[in-house]
Amino acid sequence: MLLVILTTVWVIAVAGYLLLRASRKKHQKARIRNSYWSIGYQTANSPFDINPERAAVYGRGQLPPDVHGVADPFLLERDGTIYLFYELIVNTSPAAKIAVSTYDQDNQAWNFHSVILDEPFHLSYPFVFEYGSEVYLIPETKKAGAVRLYRATDFPSKWEFEKNLIEDKKFVDSSIFCWQGNYYLFTSRKRKLYLYYSTSPTGDWKLHPRSPVKRWNYARCAGKIFADDGRLFRFAQEQAKGYGMGLRRFEILELSPEDYKEVAVDSGLFFEPCGDSWAQHGMHHLDILKLADNNYLSVFDGRGVENT
Repeated sequence: MLLVILTTVWVIAVAGYLLLRASRKKHQKARIRNSYWSIGYQTANSPFDINPERAAVYGRGQLPPDVHGVADPFLLERDGTIYLFYELIVNTSPAAKIAVSTYDQDNQAWNFHSVILDEPFHLSYPFVFEYGSEVYLIPETKKAGAVRLYRATDFPSKWEFEKNLIEDKKFVDSSIFCWQGNYYLFTSRKRKLYLYYSTSPTGDWKLHPRSPVKRWNYARCAGKIFADDGRLFRFAQEQAKGYGMGLRRFEILELSPEDYKEVAVDSGLFFEPCGDSWAQHGMHHLDILKLADNNYLSVFDGRGVENT
């Protein structure tokens, strides 16, 4: 009889534990589902001195009423003004758009400028760069089946489609970087990092002989290549734990038309979900702009439930 009672108690306890765990998981999924992406920003004396939990946050509370979230921030300084380009997620459209805001350095705040790119397909990851006197944009256009290049005709408000850099490929999160006279395009598909090279960002791109240069986890870029005192860093997304679960730093040791090599800088993630508000459920992007010696502005995104 005692054995039967103990067995019954054990079964009830296990069943209760499983029900509680299932309830917690369901509640957690609901919280994540109801959260949204925002952009954190911070200035520091060194490029990697970043603490997302102490960052100021730019999100839907400072944007038009139909905005649900913002993500994938990129910085560009031009003619004395700092611009923030980002993915804009709105409640009234299934496809995200690209928008731009300008930085008020006196008040350390962003002012919404306008939506600059709106296509019938999803847009994100607005990699922006200057080449000669022109400004170009390479947003993620996976749904269009190509890596598309846009050129500003009236910066920063108006852009027009220039050309396809890579045809018939559903690549995501493409970034261009110039090094030692050559241009390199980092892009990914199906958790593989591909590398292309060219003599011009608007010219013909050749597949690098080492491509894919990385497979599986950390293959997807999490922002532009960052150069600091002759060292090159690639930020990469954590993918093994799920989408938006952090990013890691890699240092590029070799970059040429013939070879590529990178190594992890840290033993673990550089960014990951943190705190109990704006970034508690996700982080997956970083961009750093050097303003002057010992003065850097960083922007990064996070998924959570609160904007400040």
